[in-house]
Amino acid sequence: MKRLFLLALVGMVMAVAAVVGYSSSASATREAATPLPSSACGPVFYKGSGKPQYLIASDLPLQGAGRAQNLAMGKAIQYVLDKQYHFKAGKYSIGYQACDDSTAQAAAWDAAKCTSNGRAYAANNSLLGLLGTFNSGCSKLIVPLANRAPGGPLGMLSVANTGVGLTHTAPWTSPGEPGVYYPTGKRNYVRLAASDDYQGPAAVDLLLSKAFKLAQGKKFAPIKDVYILHDNQTFGKGVAEAFKLRAEQQGIKVLGFEPWDSKATSYEAIGNRIKATNADSVYLGGIVCNNGAKLLKDLRAVLGSGPVFVGPDGWTPYSATLAAGSAAQGMYVSYAGLPLEKLGPSGKKFIKAFGKFLHLKKGELPPPYAVYQAQGAQVMLEAIKRSNGTRSSVTSQLFKTRVVKGIMGTFHFDKNGDIVPTKAISFDQLQGNTGVPVFAVILKVKA
Repeated sequence: MKRLFLLALVGMVMAVAAVVGYSSSASATREAATPLPSSACGPVFYKGSGKPQYLIASDLPLQGAGRAQNLAMGKAIQYVLDKQYHFKAGKYSIGYQACDDSTAQAAAWDAAKCTSNGRAYAANNSLLGLLGTFNSGCSKLIVPLANRAPGGPLGMLSVANTGVGLTHTAPWTSPGEPGVYYPTGKRNYVRLAASDDYQGPAAVDLLLSKAFKLAQGKKFAPIKDVYILHDNQTFGKGVAEAFKLRAEQQGIKVLGFEPWDSKATSYEAIGNRIKATNADSVYLGGIVCNNGAKLLKDLRAVLGSGPVFVGPDGWTPYSATLAAGSAAQGMYVSYAGLPLEKLGPSGKKFIKAFGKFLHLKKGELPPPYAVYQAQGAQVMLEAIKRSNGTRSSVTSQLFKTRVVKGIMGTFHFDKNGDIVPTKAISFDQLQGNTGVPVFAVILKVKA
């Protein structure tokens, strides 16, 4: 797999695709959808007859270290809408806009941008469904705005959010979660990703697994302790808390639990604190956009090659993490879903077709979240197809979703909006310019 090549290719393709579509000031009627504001969203992607009656949109950070992966996710939505649905969901013609929740200054998702985007989504009656966000903290701002949307609640589907409190509670979630995000009392949010009360603990399972021992080689020494860092954001701290709880339960000693400052110019002091504990491993709960490459470089400079580094899916895309050079080599990174190599016939068929669409070389695979995003787009379009054309109806249909042998297998959503019955967390080890699958945790749960 040469994911770095792919992500560069995807970025170029998206740049070309951005000029496809239309721009209209028509009122929000069934004859013509009103586009979302150009201050946050690209032009409407539509190649059907006439103009689209309704819209779907994605809300992703399109600036910063994670940009390439999110552009690939947008390309997957375009592929599904164009090649599979031909811009139609039942009797409704559908266009798509890719919206950005990041800023150049932040180089990552931005709270003010998420809030302004959420207000724009709620206000535009042409929008029937939102695919996003990527970051849980951003969803916590947008979900309640979409929940109160006129004609709504407006349905949201994320393939990457793992923050527990969006749908249910855990020992570390904030008071009032998840109810605080649903002021109308009706849920309007579902996700395909397993939450951090699965992702965090799965990293402990990795450290204790035979697969990990094999990956480490003959010089492997069992992991007895860990030092935990987090970026102090909703996702990063939450997944770190989940990891910490599981580690303590499994007899791995937690030597430290502290945040890193994304604006710091040096992390040498943190490295020295970890070095003083002689930790076997370091868990890095957070996102690479928060100065992650610099953090890895500084930690390795102090710690050497000894401690094993493990992190959640915030360290994707790998191109961003691998910017740390040799400091990133050997790091284990999880993502919420099955490895692409383990998907069933429908998943393999889609990957083959999507790969041809992207002109990939033989053996190259798209990034996992782009493939999951295709599944999410299918789910949203099917919900619109079954609906009566209102936001409230689309949201109700999202919760009635039943996918059998789809791209991501067979699943539905429980009353909270979580995917069931399978929860899958996978791990890659960064080697060279890509990630090599080494481990997966697949659990069956009751709805």
